[in-house]
Amino acid sequence: MAKGKFAVLLTAVMFFATVGTVSAVDEIRVGTIGPTTGWATIFGEGALQGVKLALAERDYKFNGIPIKLFSEDTKADVEVMVTKLGSLKNRDKVHFIIGPSLGHEGMAAVDWGARNPDTPMLIGYSAPEDITMRKATYSVVRPGWTGAQVIFNFGQYCAKDLGYKKIIIVGQDYSYPWDQAAGFIRGFLENGGEEVLRIWHPVEAVDFSSIMARLASLSGEYDAVLNNSGGAQVVAFFKQWKQFGLDKKYPQILGQANVPIVSMLPELGDQALGVYSSLHYYDGNPSKANQKFREDFKKAYGHYPDVIAMQGYDAMRVAFKAMEALNGKVDDPKAFVEAVRKVKMSNAESPRGPFYFDSFGNPIQNIYIKKVVKKDGKLMNIAVKTYENVSQFGPYANMAQKYMAGPATTRDYPPGKKAEYFAEIEKWFGKDYVKNLKKNGGWK
Repeated sequence: MAKGKFAVLLTAVMFFATVGTVSAVDEIRVGTIGPTTGWATIFGEGALQGVKLALAERDYKFNGIPIKLFSEDTKADVEVMVTKLGSLKNRDKVHFIIGPSLGHEGMAAVDWGARNPDTPMLIGYSAPEDITMRKATYSVVRPGWTGAQVIFNFGQYCAKDLGYKKIIIVGQDYSYPWDQAAGFIRGFLENGGEEVLRIWHPVEAVDFSSIMARLASLSGEYDAVLNNSGGAQVVAFFKQWKQFGLDKKYPQILGQANVPIVSMLPELGDQALGVYSSLHYYDGNPSKANQKFREDFKKAYGHYPDVIAMQGYDAMRVAFKAMEALNGKVDDPKAFVEAVRKVKMSNAESPRGPFYFDSFGNPIQNIYIKKVVKKDGKLMNIAVKTYENVSQFGPYANMAQKYMAGPATTRDYPPGKKAEYFAEIEKWFGKDYVKNLKKNGGWK
């Protein structure tokens, strides 16, 4: 073949190959994964409903391209989840996955993501910080939160604004509550608190008799109790709290992020009134985006959404913005992940408020200190204070590497007593950091 003809042929091949790389796919295949049966059903079902609402807004299409949804139930079991992830990838050929929802699921999912970088994952509601810190992998992006991120400032608030000195945390014994406790401890002890005592219970426990007896015996030493559980365990805890008369021994129960969410309030009833907590979303947000989301969700499902549903909704909308940047070309995993990581959501687009992703793939976003009130006869959360543009590293955003160089959160780390805690953080953040904390009376 003559050189000229070969060059023309090569140019044509390259042209059609290039055209092929920018054209949209015939069908967009989306996978979701999370517990939709068992004790953690609300965490999987809520996220799935949020995803479905976002898809319904576009009639399950993107620029005319049909979108097919594949949903798998993890049953809150990590081994089941890993098997189902494989099914979504190999059997259903999904272009990306939204999920999972639980802490222990998330840590296993990021390991799976590292082994399967050709299947992008947008973490649903799972919040252990190391998903987007020490174990961060490029193909895994979290349009959500970390357990510590949303509670650093709540610890600060309880010490500074509520004036508490000693607090007991009672929670489920697994990674997500550990992160919540750790974030709270950091904010509390660094801003004037003196001690946080942790009491752990089995994940599915509903009998807290022994714990209630212990709390009663400690009531003269501690200012408040923070319930660090989720689902049915919260309902059981609040019920027994009153049965054992602890409502007369402590001024109130504080809540971790999932305690006073919308799906829990009807179960808790007026016992939830006055409960403070913190999160990156609150149902009483008056923004147009949130009001529309709430009304659309109620019309679709017959009840108002909680933060879990918002998380699924936002994850799918982030995916849509990435699709827009790629003109629907979702079969290039690397390009899709890059597009996801560049997404910025405005106050007009997200029910939670504005957010964008840091270099690790976790949002920088507003964190709200919430309080349960009754409005028009219904329990809901209002924001009593807003901390804007909070990183997953919280007050340590400008020393993220030092933060990650320290030990990962465990059930007992960091220490809960001020002297031990300050000695520990001095190892990682330096003497000047501790000196400034003492000089300023906490964070500036």
